[in-house]
Amino acid sequence: MTRHLNSLDFMQTCSNKLDHALRNLSLAQYPPDAIRTMRTFASSEVASLLDVTEAYIRQLSLKGRGPDPEVSNNGRRLYTVEQILELRLLLAEKGRKKWINPRRIEGEACQVIAVTNFKGGSSKTSTTIHLAHYLALRGYRVLAIDLDPQASLTALHGALSDFDPREGDTFYSAIRFDDPVPTQSLIHKTHIEGLDVICAGLELTEFETAVALEMRKSGGTEFLLRAAQAIEQVEQSYDVILMDSAPSLNFLTLSSLTAATGVLIPVPAHMLDVDSTAKFLELAGSYMQILSNMGTTAEWDFAKFLITKFEANDHPQANMMALMRQVFGTDLLLNTVIKSTAVADALTWKQSLYEVQRSRFSAPKTYDRAMESINGVNAEIEQLLTHAWGRE
Repeated sequence: MTRHLNSLDFMQTCSNKLDHALRNLSLAQYPPDAIRTMRTFASSEVASLLDVTEAYIRQLSLKGRGPDPEVSNNGRRLYTVEQILELRLLLAEKGRKKWINPRRIEGEACQVIAVTNFKGGSSKTSTTIHLAHYLALRGYRVLAIDLDPQASLTALHGALSDFDPREGDTFYSAIRFDDPVPTQSLIHKTHIEGLDVICAGLELTEFETAVALEMRKSGGTEFLLRAAQAIEQVEQSYDVILMDSAPSLNFLTLSSLTAATGVLIPVPAHMLDVDSTAKFLELAGSYMQILSNMGTTAEWDFAKFLITKFEANDHPQANMMALMRQVFGTDLLLNTVIKSTAVADALTWKQSLYEVQRSRFSAPKTYDRAMESINGVNAEIEQLLTHAWGRE
């Protein structure tokens, strides 16, 4: 029997058609000449970000101290991200509150966090982008590195005018064995003050082949240091570096785990996801044992599990969360990320919740619940960072 469908033709045709359609969709959202900007923030939001009262923010404005906010038709004061940072530094000079300028000081190492799990759909990218935006808004200098060849984190930044995945503009160029480029040359500024990004593309898959060839020649584990060596070149410019890993436990993921000072493992509270995470941990443990036998170890300041897409009214999920708390104890974050249409809608618009105005949602209370959930998780992670730095 002769089969009529050629696999090569099918894959290439569908790939080209879908790539063309997605490029047109992306261009419709962000034309080449468009300049993506971050929304402005009301004085109540600014007060929350700075951990001061709204009355104090209003008083500063009335006294003409600090940046001049935009004043809306109804009298609301609106601040840009740059103005929020200016306010933060002004308050730090006055000694208004300890650590109101949270940027690390001498003696505090850059925190490098790997967000990982080899189960797809566990919200790794959503966790990474929301944490990155939260930390940038809180005044930290953040670098987000996309390590997933599917490049979801990269896509969330829209059309970056100077990025071309087909021209070696991914993290692979900094970690390849032959003629690696300086990591700094791969960094792109984003529309959010304090947040930079290193993008991804299919080129990242070449690292797996390159490592296999290198190990055949030298037999060592030098590949594990590639990510750490590339990050070390730029870490002095940042307080926190986040790595969004691919949904697999490959050589690049192992290299990122070796480079990390902390690890986050997002897990939905579903049996299949938890079962997959168990296999991930077993496989990762076996790899770490092999590396340990070869004299290579990874030491972290923390490693935490995070429950994502949680529905409190779903009894099987509640039972699974109880099981995870029993098993993991304090290694499981207290806060959870709830399942929310607000998050799904924002990501569809290639934005995080921090970028979208509350008024854009038809059900603002859904936005409020999602934001409360995500802020709770991110604040708990921020505490892990400050604890690692030895702050009070």
